[in-house]
Amino acid sequence: MASQTEMKLRDAKTKLEEQEVDIASLKRDVGELVKHWDRVGGNISEIEERLDTTERQLREREEKLEDLESETGAAFNATQKLLTLYKKELSHLNSTARELEVKVEARLNATETQLEANLTEIQNDSGELRTESELSLEVKRLTAKVNAKVAFSATIIESNDVFTGPGTNSTNNILIYNRVFTNIGFAYNSKTGIFTARLKGVYHFSFMTFGYNGHTSGAILVKNRHYQVSTWQFTGSDNSDTTSNTVILELNAGETVNIILWKGGKIHTSVFSGFLIFPTL
Repeated sequence: MASQTEMKLRDAKTKLEEQEVDIASLKRDVGELVKHWDRVGGNISEIEERLDTTERQLREREEKLEDLESETGAAFNATQKLLTLYKKELSHLNSTARELEVKVEARLNATETQLEANLTEIQNDSGELRTESELSLEVKRLTAKVNAKVAFSATIIESNDVFTGPGTNSTNNILIYNRVFTNIGFAYNSKTGIFTARLKGVYHFSFMTFGYNGHTSGAILVKNRHYQVSTWQFTGSDNSDTTSNTVILELNAGETVNIILWKGGKIHTSVFSGFLIFPTL
């Protein structure tokens, strides 16, 4: 009986020793795992922080791209509106020019006939001796004056900083419309921005400005350095602003017309046009 008990004690002691060895091994393994976690855990935190930073930067760039896309879309829409206005303005000018051409042609024919009749009557009444050649030259001179045609249309080529201005309200601060579409009669000077009447007559002028809502915009039409008509647009909530005006002026030969900006105003671009309705003898 004692022998069996002793044997059981030895077995229990052996198993206990084996378990102590296993426990010691497990403690070593746990210690290694803890050390490994300390090393890897720090790297994971750094990686997670970098990933958060990268994600935040990507979101910021995405927001900037969305803002840029929105601004580009607004600018494109504004440009489309401006082009539509250009087309309407040019269509209106072409229609008006055709109507005036028909009227002027009819008036020219009537005037030429009347001039010939008047000259013949004067010669017969006064008894003045004038050759047929002299009468023909006089008729041709007067007819050439009546037949004179003047028309121009020009715009401002966009500057490098997008805007033209600000203006100073000085009559010397002339807008230079340097892209010329039409210049029949060569009365408009694209280097100075000044229209100079070659003939005494009645003229039609129109101008239009386009700008963005961040700046006041508008312009003034000037005759011989004196204000005639103008446009004005305050800053507002809309993306862009367009102004326009039209005037009919009687000019003597040598008188000038040009456009200037309002003081402090800025514009993106502008169109200036005009034509001779009819000469006055």
